[in-house]
Amino acid sequence: MFDGYSQNTILSGRVKDSQTGESLIGANVVLSNGKGTVTDFGGMYSITSENGNFVLTVSYVGYQPQTQNVVLSGPDQFIEFMMKTKSLAEVEIVANFAQTRETPVAFTNIPSAKLNEELGSRDLPMVLNSTPGVYATEQGGGSGDSRISIRGFSQRNVAVLVDGIPVNDMENGLVYWSNWDGLGDVTNAMQVQRGLGASKLAIASVGGTINIITKGIESKARPGGVIRQETGSDGFNKTSLFLTTGRTKKGWGITIAGSRKTGDGWVDKTFTDAYSYFFKFEKAAGSHL
Repeated sequence: MFDGYSQNTILSGRVKDSQTGESLIGANVVLSNGKGTVTDFGGMYSITSENGNFVLTVSYVGYQPQTQNVVLSGPDQFIEFMMKTKSLAEVEIVANFAQTRETPVAFTNIPSAKLNEELGSRDLPMVLNSTPGVYATEQGGGSGDSRISIRGFSQRNVAVLVDGIPVNDMENGLVYWSNWDGLGDVTNAMQVQRGLGASKLAIASVGGTINIITKGIESKARPGGVIRQETGSDGFNKTSLFLTTGRTKKGWGITIAGSRKTGDGWVDKTFTDAYSYFFKFEKAAGSHL
């Protein structure tokens, strides 16, 4: 009598943190034949696969991926993984960008070319209105009065980071964009991550995370500078200066930017009269920055 189930094996197990022993929820577990799953609330996984020799890969954001050769030949197997954290991975994921098909989070990248074409003199969040799940508004206020929501969550539940450093107010979670006037002039790229992400930082990323990466060593900016003059209605006038050394042969880099902005504003009492400045000093030492 032929048993139709004799050619399949159930491979199951648990994925834990090697230091705390806590179960890891949502870890990716994939066999080399393409079959895979994610761990449940108890860190458990289960895959039913045909028999054969395969490579089992387990990955989780902020942890070192692990692989193991498995031979499926009939009896069900149970394999437990103890994941080790990557001490620099948290900074790399937050300061840099999530990668397509590598990071299990929905995200949208906004390159510098789009910023140059669409942002103009507006606050930085206003360029994100074409991003799925994102709504930004200036609320009829003046410069720096923008507000942004992701997936329906207000700005106090959205984490904003500049080069990996949280800039949300520590009391109410808000971001006062007037404090970051001129940031668009030095932004190399932005990424909007929608939904919760894995991070050891105390950031309010319930709705999502906005990563802002400024120009410098990692952006591979070429040595040089730019002077920009903008004019508009209601007496608007803005002069901007941007200078960078790029990456020197010894791994150093300096980026300087500044701007002067004035304007009467379209609404009464929303005039603008502000200076902004930015200074970035970097040194690359191997894989560290």
